[in-house]
Amino acid sequence: MKGLEKIAVLIPAYNASRSLRGVIEGVKGYGLNILVVDDGSTDATAEIAGKLGIHVLRHKVNRGKGMALQTGFRSLLHQGYRAVITIDADGQHDPSFISQFIRVYQEGRGELIIGSRTREFGEMNWLRRFWNRLAAKAVSKLTGTPITDTQSGYRLIKGEVLRGLPLCASGYEGELELLIKACKRGHSVVEIQVTTHYADGRPTSHFRPVRDTWLICRTFLQEFFWR
Repeated sequence: MKGLEKIAVLIPAYNASRSLRGVIEGVKGYGLNILVVDDGSTDATAEIAGKLGIHVLRHKVNRGKGMALQTGFRSLLHQGYRAVITIDADGQHDPSFISQFIRVYQEGRGELIIGSRTREFGEMNWLRRFWNRLAAKAVSKLTGTPITDTQSGYRLIKGEVLRGLPLCASGYEGELELLIKACKRGHSVVEIQVTTHYADGRPTSHFRPVRDTWLICRTFLQEFFWR
C-alpha cells in the first residue's frame, strides 16, 4: 500500500508488560512507524518497547489513557503524520484489521474510522454492555451520525481531525470526547467491524467498570453542550 510512511500507530500503555510485546509484534508486520506512550508504568512496559526498537514517550506518573493519547497525538502531528491508528496495549485488539483501516482511509471514506465491536457486546460485563449500547444510541442521535461503538479504542484518525479538536479528558472518557467533538465539527465518521481477542479486555485491562463508566457518562453530558 502506498503512503504508509504518513500513517503511524499509537499505543497508549500502562503496566502492559504482559501483553505489549505481542501487540507490537502484531503491528510491526504492516511496516508502520509505532509510538508507545508509557503512562507512568511501574513495570517493564517502556523497557520492552525499547528493546523491540520502538520509540517511547514516558509520563513520570500515571495520568490516564486520554492524556497518553493526547501526548502521542501531539508528537505524531509534530512529526508530520497525516493519520494515526490507535490500538490498545492490553492485547484486546487484533492487529490484522489494520489493513482494513488503511484501505478505508485510502479510499477516502472517513476522517475518523472506528473498529466496532458490536458483534461481541454480549461477551462484555453487563455494565459495559449496557453503557455501550445506550451511548451508541445517544451519540448517534446527538450527532446525527449512525454509530454502534462509541468506546472502541481501535481507530484511525486523520490529522486534520486531531488538529482542530480541544481535547481535555484524561481517562477512558477521552475516546468519547474525541468522537463527539469530531462529529460536531462535521468530520465524517465510519465504522468497520472488528473482532477482539478479549471482548471485555478483562485479562489485562485497567478499566474500572463503575468509576470509568461514570466518567464516560459525565463526559457525554458535558459534550452535549459543547460547541
